[in-house]
Amino acid sequence: MKTKKRKAYQESVLGRNPKSQLALQLMALPAIVSVILFSYLPMYGVIIAFKNYNIFKGIMASPWARNNGFEHFIDFFKTPAALSVVLNTLKMAGLMLVFTTWPPMLLAILLNELRSSKFMKTVQTCSYLPHFISWAVCGGIFYSLLNPTSGAINLILTSIGVMDKSINFLSDPRFLVPIMVLLRIWKGIGWGSIIYLGVIVSIDQQLYEAVEIDGGQRFAKIRYVTIPHLVPTFVLLFILECGKIMSGGDTFNQVYVFSNVTNRGLIDILDTYILRTGFENGRYSYSTAVNLFKSVINVILLLTANWVSKKATETSLF
Repeated sequence: MKTKKRKAYQESVLGRNPKSQLALQLMALPAIVSVILFSYLPMYGVIIAFKNYNIFKGIMASPWARNNGFEHFIDFFKTPAALSVVLNTLKMAGLMLVFTTWPPMLLAILLNELRSSKFMKTVQTCSYLPHFISWAVCGGIFYSLLNPTSGAINLILTSIGVMDKSINFLSDPRFLVPIMVLLRIWKGIGWGSIIYLGVIVSIDQQLYEAVEIDGGQRFAKIRYVTIPHLVPTFVLLFILECGKIMSGGDTFNQVYVFSNVTNRGLIDILDTYILRTGFENGRYSYSTAVNLFKSVINVILLLTANWVSKKATETSLF
């Protein structure tokens, strides 16, 4: 009986001939090992959130926190900065989710419609380059460009009469968040379009020919063929991004580089708050508790987004 079950499992999961997929399994092995080593094995450290961790005593020998181990969670919810940090996280994540998820798909559609291959390759190369520039380098570049005294942007705008005086763009609440969103689009639009271009290449050309036979022109092909094929991929990527709302992800790197004492209240998110309290202040148990709270909310958001997508579009991760 066990042999039959094992054979049925192999046929359903591995295929009728598991050895034929050996190459694919070996290719996946490094990723599986890295996930186990760096994602699953360190999970025992979550215990720190429920203890008063002492680096000299170790995790297991450190005493348990008060209030049945929930002392640090209670302290976080009582902290005046907690609400501000959570709201900033939701604000930044919401803006990034709304304004940075669809531009890569739009760019892929526009690139696909270009008739000159040389021009298309040039645009692709230019749009890919920002992805390979680290946020640390981007921070140095844009700090120089937006400097209120010597920055090129302020000098140009004041010289042509657009502004009467210089503006500290990276501290002014009117400009800071929009600049952060635009920089995120600029840095990720080209790299994100690669997935959509791959989907477009796989579309059956007969579908475009059918639209053309029916009298449809370029926009009709985009509307009735290209976009419907891209929507499932967009939905899956959107669901994955929903699971990162409470996490900084790439937003953390950006915020960490551009934050300073003057603008911290505007863009300080959970990840930068955790880093500051954990490593700079040495509150390891407290920062772990905040991080665990953030992770639980992320899982809930991911499952909710997946359920809503499955009901609305019949497209889901699982």
